[in-house]
Formats: sequence, C-alpha cells, structure tokens
Amino acid sequence: MGWRDISSAPFDCTIELAVINTTQHRLGFPCLRHGDSWFDATTMRPLAVSPTHWRYWQPEVLPMSCC
Repeated sequence: MGWRDISSAPFDCTIELAVINTTQHRLGFPCLRHGDSWFDATTMRPLAVSPTHWRYWQPEVLPMSCC
C-alpha cells in the first residue's frame, strides 16, 4: 500500500510515518497515533515529529507458522 496524507492516519494502529516534500524521509519503525501525539510503537516513547504521510506498517520479516 502506498503513502497516504497524514490527516487520514488511524488512531491506535501500528503505522509507518514519513515526511515527504521534495524528498522522502521515512522513520522506518512502527509508530502509533494516540490523540494528537505520536509514539514509537515498540518502546511507547513519545516522538517529536511532524509527519506528512503514513502507510500501514509492514514488517521486514513476516511471522512464521509452524503448522
């Protein structure tokens, strides 16, 4: 899935953030939107970012199943 405008970012859902102007700078780690704040989804630490775009988080290594 592609990048979407930040105004449509879901709340309390693992997503990836980016600042896209003339170049693209993605954070590259899972983030959460809670209220008007952004958090690192792994550590739950607040982030001081002003993202412009988001997309659903896609882990680099997909979960494996033994069955």
